[in-house]
Amino acid sequence: MTGWETGWGLDFLVFMNNLGGRALDILLEPFAFIGGEYGYTILMPVLFWSINDRLGRRLYALAMSNALVNGVLKNWWGRPRPFQVAPDRIESFHLEESYGLPSGHTQGGTVLGLFFASLTKKTRVKMLMYLLIFLMGISRMVHGVHFLQDVLAGWLLGILVFILYIRFEQKVLPKIQAGSGGVKIGLALLPALLVLAAEYGLRGTYPTTKSLLASGGALTGIFLGLVIESGTGWYRSSGPVWKRILRVPVGLLVLVGTTLGMSAVYHAVFPENPGFVGVAVYVARYAVTGLAGYWLAPQAFILLRLADPRQED
Repeated sequence: MTGWETGWGLDFLVFMNNLGGRALDILLEPFAFIGGEYGYTILMPVLFWSINDRLGRRLYALAMSNALVNGVLKNWWGRPRPFQVAPDRIESFHLEESYGLPSGHTQGGTVLGLFFASLTKKTRVKMLMYLLIFLMGISRMVHGVHFLQDVLAGWLLGILVFILYIRFEQKVLPKIQAGSGGVKIGLALLPALLVLAAEYGLRGTYPTTKSLLASGGALTGIFLGLVIESGTGWYRSSGPVWKRILRVPVGLLVLVGTTLGMSAVYHAVFPENPGFVGVAVYVARYAVTGLAGYWLAPQAFILLRLADPRQED
């Protein structure tokens, strides 16, 4: 370990961990929710289902691709978290199984904040997004789950991923959409295959790699939904306000029901160390979850006449 994790780095983290006491821990708790799995699986689908489907698609691809990058780097570097280095000095507000560097919440929050800031010309809104990005990183240190180096890396990588996405989005996506069905399916399966390869090529193994496996599986599910849409027509979020509101509980019922059902079956069949087959099923479980949020829930809206039929363009 380095001075970032011991010595001055640990002393700084102890200071942040004790800053404001339990009251500040609770005040910053919403950042843990927004930047965690539930934020990804609830907030992004609601944007896609009921607010703006075009923005939702962009954010889906950006956020989940960023999560995949973060998971690969976490397991490449394999750096510990503060409570693992000094359990006698650090009180963790959350128990995390993955490695620490870079902070996934910080990196994801940076990507999402920059995305929404890019959509407006209002200085106040932009400043609010930048403040939220800053507070996301601060919250991870206050909660005792990340060192300063983890947070700094999260900010920098989030900026880099966002810049690359914006630069290549309009160049790469049209070429992918123009490809054959086989090419599209192959590209859709790529994230799942990548995380399975990483499971046996990087430092970490299950359950340390859970977040990496989940992000790869979910991204494959979303991409498969895109492939289906390209052949059946595109879901549109337009419609009366009452229909948009009703889509949320219906969609969450589909999404949460799928997630809980898959989770129950998985844990009933596979032990804590499931081996290759179990890890592959774990990835497939999240692929189904991604597909449920992106394609199955909107299909339910159409069947229930809470949304218009799919459109060709």
